[in-house]
Amino acid sequence: MKSFLDISETEREVMEKLWDYQEGIKQSQLLALFLADGKEWKRQTLNTFLSRLEDKGLVQREHRVAKPVYSREEYNYIQMKTAIDQMYGGRLSNFVAAFSEKNAINESEAQELIKILENS
Repeated sequence: MKSFLDISETEREVMEKLWDYQEGIKQSQLLALFLADGKEWKRQTLNTFLSRLEDKGLVQREHRVAKPVYSREEYNYIQMKTAIDQMYGGRLSNFVAAFSEKNAINESEAQELIKILENS
């Protein structure tokens, strides 16, 4: 399975539509949604993107209905967790330290973080 981090901008657009129809949507309806957005894709174009996403474990298709394997929130969590694991040794504290070193955190944000950590 390919990494969740390896999706193109267009694959992300497809996922955004699928997340709006979490229970599944017919591929013909999905194609119509993109047409309404000004993307004049052929059926094969959409099928190519859906196949790629299916290969990555993000989409399931059955009887011309496509649905996301993970919710938007689950996907974002997996993406975040993978990045922290790979870049910061799986330690959230390392990530926060690196982030705050390069980005100023105001008092309000600091208090929000403290509250989140206290409730974890």
